[in-house]
Amino acid sequence: MRILKSLEELLYEVMVLLVFYPRTLWLTLRHPQRMMDYADTELGDVQSEQYTDTLSPPLFLMISLAISHGIELAVHSTIPAAQQTKLLATSENLLLFRVFAFSLLPLALSLRLLAGLKIDLTRETLRAPFYAQCFITAPFALSIGLAFSLRHYSHDVRDLAGTALIVTSTAWFLWQQASWFVEKLGFGFWRGLLAAVFATILAAIGMMAVGFVIVELT
Repeated sequence: MRILKSLEELLYEVMVLLVFYPRTLWLTLRHPQRMMDYADTELGDVQSEQYTDTLSPPLFLMISLAISHGIELAVHSTIPAAQQTKLLATSENLLLFRVFAFSLLPLALSLRLLAGLKIDLTRETLRAPFYAQCFITAPFALSIGLAFSLRHYSHDVRDLAGTALIVTSTAWFLWQQASWFVEKLGFGFWRGLLAAVFATILAAIGMMAVGFVIVELT
């Protein structure tokens, strides 16, 4: 009976994802700043009552990366860049690397916020901004993954569409980050945008550094 109960719960959770992933994605695209504030509010509830009407932000980010990763594999069957290193040659390891790499974006931007607010860095003070950032990073990561899948084609139109998607999603991401810094730190828009760009560049450098270490070690 316990096994059957576990299977029932597993089936239910999978079906819940089919409903709440698109709901969370839609709400994030439609009301990005509101969703970032929502992340802060939900963490104030008891754990059993958190994110009852959406996915939790880290799970939302991980599923978004898994979807883009799955689409890339479905389209190309293998990912040539990943074959250059043994550690990332398997689909599972490559997905784990991407989850880690894109998680550096919420981390870098959260640290920038705490520094601007002059709040001591602890596990608890970092949690709220990190969760808020996961909401915004998820659709950005999904878009980047889809864009690179399009750019693998030699067809000029698809390559152009992929490039346009990268530019558009990056502009949207930076705009949301600038707006977040304006609201939380009282910055002017251009100062907020500069802070967002700088933190994003630091995260990108971290991604490249980790990738370089993996390539060199394997």
